[in-house]
Formats: sequence, structure tokens, C-alpha cells
Amino acid sequence: MAGIGFELRKVLREDRLLSLGKVYGYSAILSSGPWVISIVAIILIGFINLSNFGEVKDAFRFQVVITYAIALASSLIITGILQLPFTRYIADLIFKNREEEILPSYFGAIFLAWSLGLIFIIPLYFWVFDGMSTSFIIGTILTFLILCGVWISSILAASLKYYTQVVWAYLLSYLFIVITSYSYGDSIEMLVYIFFAGNGVLFIILMSYIIKSYPSTIFMKLNFFLDQNWYWSLGIAGLTYNLGSWVDKFIFWYHPATGNTVIGKLNASVVYDMPIFLAYLSILPGMAIFFFRLEADFAEKYDLYYDAVRSGGTLGMIKKYRNDMTAIVRHALHEILMVQGIVDIVLFLTADKLFNLLHISALYLGLFYILTIGALLQLAFMSILAILYYLDRKKSAMWLSIAFFLLNGLLTWLSIDMGTAMYGYGYTVSLLIVFTFGVLVIRDEMEKLNYETFMLQ
Repeated sequence: MAGIGFELRKVLREDRLLSLGKVYGYSAILSSGPWVISIVAIILIGFINLSNFGEVKDAFRFQVVITYAIALASSLIITGILQLPFTRYIADLIFKNREEEILPSYFGAIFLAWSLGLIFIIPLYFWVFDGMSTSFIIGTILTFLILCGVWISSILAASLKYYTQVVWAYLLSYLFIVITSYSYGDSIEMLVYIFFAGNGVLFIILMSYIIKSYPSTIFMKLNFFLDQNWYWSLGIAGLTYNLGSWVDKFIFWYHPATGNTVIGKLNASVVYDMPIFLAYLSILPGMAIFFFRLEADFAEKYDLYYDAVRSGGTLGMIKKYRNDMTAIVRHALHEILMVQGIVDIVLFLTADKLFNLLHISALYLGLFYILTIGALLQLAFMSILAILYYLDRKKSAMWLSIAFFLLNGLLTWLSIDMGTAMYGYGYTVSLLIVFTFGVLVIRDEMEKLNYETFMLQ
């Protein structure tokens, strides 16, 4: 993962006034670029549809259909389980000089995702969109499948150091979607097929990078998840973290007090959707800091520590590098909370003007405030999990992810039942709990690092 860190440190060595800003800007693009590009494109399509065709209903329905497709593609069992262990499995293949197995395993992962995805999505979508045209239902199924392929391809392409290429691929593909929607997006059915086509282009671009990097004489390997290098604890951690990230939304969408039907049997929540969307956008500065500190600072000290362990470094050197890692973890969390906290304070002071500009009722300000704090805690929790993955503490990360999923689901449901004043507190309190426990776990792991490195291997 540390390849991009060298490039970031090279920019810092330029010692110019804008070097730090350039580094954090680059980090923000690499860490959040694809996510921001896709979200902005989906919103632009809505505005284009409204201004060009005057169909606000179709634009909103389209956004809801795509939101569900993204949620199901990222949180579905097969893709949720694949994302972390598949990346680790590929890294192990590279380390063991078995690179000829990477491409067949990638095609195998795509095949499994599409095969199992079809079994799940076909009956679900025919039930959800009962009474709607078969052409529209086929379009939504194809969109779900291509998003599964894009999800797996993005993970692998990024893990192979194609950071900037992934961002450019997203930018070009979603630019195609926006431009095509302007000319041909006169119905929700056309918008869905345009979105599918654009993501098909994205999928082909990402796949071409992977094929170019790792040629193979074998087309497909389907038993890769039975390999001894496959880590099911990472799969459970990835699945439950994704479920935890979406469970509060699904509860708000389908709770009788907060959800309403938009298209077919798909619900949305006027109360919750826009505030949580704005809260997620607010953490872009923190994401940039997190990416830089992890990929540059922590990765460097991590490599020095384990190089010293493998090469027979002195005990003094090993202790120094362990202390350096601990200091960086502490500094990174402090910097994320401090900088993102300042951003949140500015948002709180200007939120009423922002809501007025976006024509959002001021009644949602309280919900926005608590969700913004929750998004900050989710960013900090992500940092904890990333460090645990670096340290190979898979089970600790798994249990924290399971706790996040269960707590967010339970507390969100309770918060809705407690009344409108408590909306959003379930999400935020669940993250406060798992983040606090995560800090305690990290502190304990760093204290025991030398012992576990030498005595438990």
C-alpha cells in the first residue's frame, strides 16, 4: 500500500510554500476522487434531467434506483466478503512470486460475483419493480452487475498502485454519463441504461489495466477462496463494516415514521438522506489527512520496523521504530480530529445559509449537526481499522466491524422510536462506542507489538 507514499513525500521535499497544500490536495483526490466524482455526476444528472426535460420525478427516482444499486453492490455478501481478503490474497501472491495467478483469480472473483449476484438480484428486482417494464428491470439488473464488477476492479486496480488511473477512469466515464444524459436522458429507463453504459466503459478501462499488468496462460481460477492464504476474518470484517455503513439508511428508509415509497418497493427518507449526504461530503479534508498519514508516514515507519525485525536489527532500533509508529498513530488521530473538528465548526456556523441555498428546511439542522459529528467519528474509526489491517490484527478489526453493524442497527431503530429530536444519535453514538474501543485496542496492540512479533510467530 505504501507505493503512493513515496510520491507524496517527494512532493513535500520540494520545500515550496504550496507543497503541503499540493500533498493534501493530491491525497484528497486519490482517497475520495472516485466517490466524489460518482456522487456529483449522479446529482448533475438529476439537475440536467430537470432543466432539460422538466421531469423532477424521474430524476429523483433514478437517483434512488442508483443509490440502492450501489448499496447492494458494495454490501452484498459476495462483494462485501471479497474486498479485503481478495486484496490481501493478491498481495500474498505478489510476495510469493505467484503473479501468474492474479489475473485468473480476478476473473474468478468477477464470475462468482456475477453468478451469485444474478441468483440474488433477479428475483429481488422482479419483486421490487413488479408491474414495471421488463426493459427497465433488465437495465437495473445489468447496472447492479456492472457495479459489482467495477467494485472488484477498483479495489484490485488501486491495490496494484493504479491510483491516478482509477481517478481518471472514473472522471472520464462519469463525464460520458453526464454528457449523454443531457442529450438522451428523457426517461428513467434511458437514464439507467446510460448509467450502465458509462460504468461498462469504466469496467473495461480498469480491467485493461489489470490485464496489462499481469498476463497469464490460465483464464480463470475459481478455487482461490479455498487457498490457505484466504482470510475469512477479513471477509467478515469487510462485509459487516459495509453493512454497518448502510444499515442506518435502510432503517430510515423503511421505518414507517421516516420512509416513503419512491419507485416500486424502493423507499427513501426525506428527513435523513440529504443531511447524511452533506455530512459525508464534509469529511473530505479529514480523508485527505488520513490517506497521507497512513500511506506516507505510518507506512514508512511500518516498513522500517519489520525490515529491522527481518534483518536482525538491534533491540534499540526495533523499539525506536515501534515508538515512532505509536507516535504517528497518535498524531494522525489527533490531526484528523482537530482539522475535521475545525471544518465541522465552520459548517455549524454557516449551516443555516447552506440549507437556505439548497432549499432544505431549517428543521433538519439539528439532524445535520449530529450526523456531521458521526461522519467525523466514522472517519476516525476507519483510521483505526486501517491501522489494524496494517498490523495484521484481523480478528480485532472483525469484531469491531461486527460491533459497528449491530450497534448502528439497534441504536438507530431505538433513536427513531424515541422521537424526532433523537434522529441521527443512533449512528453517531454507535460510532463513538466502537471508536473508543478501537483506540483501546490499538493502544494495547502497540504495547504488545514487540512481544507478539517475536514470540507468537
